[in-house]
Amino acid sequence: MLDNLMAVVTGKHKERLVKAAGVASVDLVCAGDTWRAIHSQCARRHDIVPLPGRDAGGEGRDLGPVGLTGPQLALMLAKLFRGARIYSVAHPHERAVYQRVYDAAAAVLDQVDLKEAEGKPIPPIVIDARLGSE
Repeated sequence: MLDNLMAVVTGKHKERLVKAAGVASVDLVCAGDTWRAIHSQCARRHDIVPLPGRDAGGEGRDLGPVGLTGPQLALMLAKLFRGARIYSVAHPHERAVYQRVYDAAAAVLDQVDLKEAEGKPIPPIVIDARLGSE
């Protein structure tokens, strides 16, 4: 939660939204249940840019890619950022999902250089925690 506060204070959140808006396309790779949790927080009937449907992700625990445009990614980030806040009406387990997805997207977007015309494509945003190797 402190990271969210710092993102607001430092302007990182706004910078991430601007970077997201400029992305042509990116895949969010996550379990179907994770996508449905994101979709329920983010999708609204009157959004200018509708998100892919609830069933766009994998089935249940299976990983599947959800293709997003830049405007869709910016919309998702804005709504997840709000939903992850402690004063949100969301339950703690929902806020944890929103925060996890926001942080994964932020890690990818923080690598984007807005001044770079040529470069590598944006990698997929993957939500699949693994154990570290020792």
